[in-house]
Amino acid sequence: MKPILLLANGPGELWGWVRPMIHELRSRSRKVSLLLLPCQFASGEERRVAESLASDELRGPSSLAGTLEDALILGRKAEAVLQMGGDLLWGRIASKAGRTPLLCYAYGRKQGLSRCDRVFTAFPSMAEAMGGGVQVAGDLVRDSLALDGQDSSGEDTEPAVLFFPGSRAAIREFSFPFLRGMLPFLKKQAPGWRFRVVLSPFSTQGEEEAWHSAGFSTARGGEGFRGAEFAVTQPGTNTLELMHRGIPFCVLVPFASLRKIPLPGISGLVASLPGIGPRLRETVLRRRRRKMELLAWPNRLAGRMLAEECIGDYSPETAAEFVISWLRDQPGRDALRDALGETAASAPQGAAVRIADEIERMTLRV
Repeated sequence: MKPILLLANGPGELWGWVRPMIHELRSRSRKVSLLLLPCQFASGEERRVAESLASDELRGPSSLAGTLEDALILGRKAEAVLQMGGDLLWGRIASKAGRTPLLCYAYGRKQGLSRCDRVFTAFPSMAEAMGGGVQVAGDLVRDSLALDGQDSSGEDTEPAVLFFPGSRAAIREFSFPFLRGMLPFLKKQAPGWRFRVVLSPFSTQGEEEAWHSAGFSTARGGEGFRGAEFAVTQPGTNTLELMHRGIPFCVLVPFASLRKIPLPGISGLVASLPGIGPRLRETVLRRRRRKMELLAWPNRLAGRMLAEECIGDYSPETAAEFVISWLRDQPGRDALRDALGETAASAPQGAAVRIADEIERMTLRV
């Protein structure tokens, strides 16, 4: 039996989408190939993390020429191609090389979707925005949580505030001194709380020691959510994970960090250049904030501000004061938890099963 080829790029797609998809396909005794694509959002640790996902063959990330070669080689071997992030050009090349069906899982519109044999998304509101022919499969991020073991329901002696310093090293380099500066104010004003940094699978070994020296406890995986009553995070897949776990949160992006945040598309390529790049990132993101574009996924799904997005000229002290206001507001946290639950419930469960079922239906007909 030929393998199913999965294509992915950034940290969120690899951990939140590819991981549960590989688990489901392998449970059906299907072989899986994985191609990591070039990505401006990459952490640099994608290869290491991908090696832990037990695919039968792994290639990339590589140069454009190397990616083309990998797509052709893996495409010729594949029974179907499922793209989960990145430019659909690569999926089309692999699919054409093997004359196999091309499927795509995405959260929004992207060029080339009309060339796919099947397109899946997570929520009905996403499907509506993407246009006709898009199937609502459910959120693979929810499926990925089941692979993390212990969840946030475990007992703890003190309520915990979670901090997500980011999957990319440049963001963590900014987050570390900023969060370290917040901690004295938090401990003084909220002595009955624990303050825990949840490290990404894409963070390197040894980072725990630095966070411990700064006064935080640390955890990885499902253990990090034990006793969580509030979280401070950045825009991205983490906001969906918190929504599915029912943990109230806020998004915190100080303007001082904007030069570290990557951008998509052509803007992202230009912003990677030295000199002009950091200034361009800051200009683009400040403009988005003036337009009041929602950043957190639950907010975008609901079409309104559920979880607050703290984006502006925050100092560690003013950011700590904002977080403390939430720690003192139990009714507000409960209301946000309920609103997040209602938004999460709009997506069906079992996304990986539904997509795998469709792959098998399509390949049986080929």
